[in-house]
Amino acid sequence: MKRVILILSLAVILTGCATTQDLSSVDHLKLRVGELERQADMKDDSLRDLNQEIRNLSYKVNLLETQLRERKTLSLGPGSVAEEDAASEEGIIRVSASTQEVQQALQEAGFYEGSVDGKIGALTQKAIADFQKARGLKVDGIVGAKTWAELQSYSN
Repeated sequence: MKRVILILSLAVILTGCATTQDLSSVDHLKLRVGELERQADMKDDSLRDLNQEIRNLSYKVNLLETQLRERKTLSLGPGSVAEEDAASEEGIIRVSASTQEVQQALQEAGFYEGSVDGKIGALTQKAIADFQKARGLKVDGIVGAKTWAELQSYSN
């Protein structure tokens, strides 16, 4: 009988230790899960910060692009120094003619259907190239001396 009590006591002690071990393993896992959740929260915060920084930079890029477009399309009137500088900066008009004069001549010659606005856009560039091709000139899309000499006959 003593032997049975001893075996039962030993079984209770061992079972108790196993339960205690299981609880400490569970507690350990809970701590680990808590740590992983904290790390995930920190990463979420970092992502939110980066997304905000991206939005701020995107806003600044859009603002700078708008300012650059406004500077390029700044028109102070036909034949103004600023207009001629803008055209020469792009390298399209290399003679002493304003963008509007070139557009007007191209329009009179039947090659330009856009508005005479003093802005060198895709329509103006295509009209220059088409005019050059039709006149047997070098098709480079640049209003140089030869192209302007041909266009001047259509200029008012």
